[in-house]
Amino acid sequence: MRSGYRWAGLLGCAVLSLALGCKSASVVMNLPTAAVEPAVSGSTQPASPAPPSATPLSATEPPIVPTAAITATVPAATPCSADLCNYPGVLFLRRPIDPSANDSVDITYRFGSTQSHLRDPHHGVEFLNRQGTPVLAAADGKVVVAGTDLDPTSAHGVWPITFYGLYSNFYGNLVVIEHPMPATVSSAFPEIPLPLYTLYGHLSAIEVQPGQEVKAGQEIGKVGMAGIATGSHLHFEVRLGANSYKASRNPELWLAPHSDINGQLKGALAGRFLNSYNTNLDLPSVVLQHLPSGPDGPSDFEVSMTTYEEKGLLGQAPFLESFGAGDLPAGWYRVTFPMNGLRKELVQVFPGQLTVVTFRWKD
Repeated sequence: MRSGYRWAGLLGCAVLSLALGCKSASVVMNLPTAAVEPAVSGSTQPASPAPPSATPLSATEPPIVPTAAITATVPAATPCSADLCNYPGVLFLRRPIDPSANDSVDITYRFGSTQSHLRDPHHGVEFLNRQGTPVLAAADGKVVVAGTDLDPTSAHGVWPITFYGLYSNFYGNLVVIEHPMPATVSSAFPEIPLPLYTLYGHLSAIEVQPGQEVKAGQEIGKVGMAGIATGSHLHFEVRLGANSYKASRNPELWLAPHSDINGQLKGALAGRFLNSYNTNLDLPSVVLQHLPSGPDGPSDFEVSMTTYEEKGLLGQAPFLESFGAGDLPAGWYRVTFPMNGLRKELVQVFPGQLTVVTFRWKD
């Protein structure tokens, strides 16, 4: 499916206050990040004391390659507040395109968005590249699908008829890989649906077979425009618990981030908006403003988005989020949204981490 994207990105902490509750952060990556303390939500003032800013890598240290496989280790648990938590180790999937090509998500058609109601709600993200660009496995795993999506995935005679996508030949040529979840992630989220699958759609060539074991970064196919694609690109999905269209999750909350110009890893931000009945709210505008000089400083860029435009994508485990964006420079962000008036809240994104926050209705 051809996608455009709206630029809006932020990731670094996870908040689970209802069905899952906010778990302790028990996942961490071997990455040069600063010490982390929970940030503040629900207030325009920063936490006291505020978490220290991360120190950029020195010029003598080798640059971090964000598409390399990331190995997680078990750290000491970090306490979470009721509505805010930071999770290292969640952003562990390598990017399915090599950095020598375009390995950045197309932000004009983010997960859960519709490109201003021009397209179906997006169940993945897209990497715009020319036909024939190598497609790489996002992690170690076993190939479970390598072929076309012409035939139904449901048994003959069973209703409703289901396919890998919305309907037959949605992705055209595709590969699906089943991956073991890192123990550090599954221990932080014991109720997470397993296993994890990654889907690679619209391929012009398939270079693996069902049942084949693959390694992170191994070439599995070529970018194309098969299926309903209207231009050459890779459609990439993350699915949890089942190899099903309805099991899709936001890939930006799982993909390893890039580094900024100083060599410091970026992060990701996910969140949700709850009314007084603890029900997810659909919001038409969520604006993230990066504050490079701190909470009281000016913004150097902003990201605009909406909550996921398909209700079935809202509030899914493990993060329970209704919006999310990755590859956000670490630092403070002002989150502006319409909830019982115009609200402005401060959240901090940390290098290499996912931040998950809940914003609650205020009377």
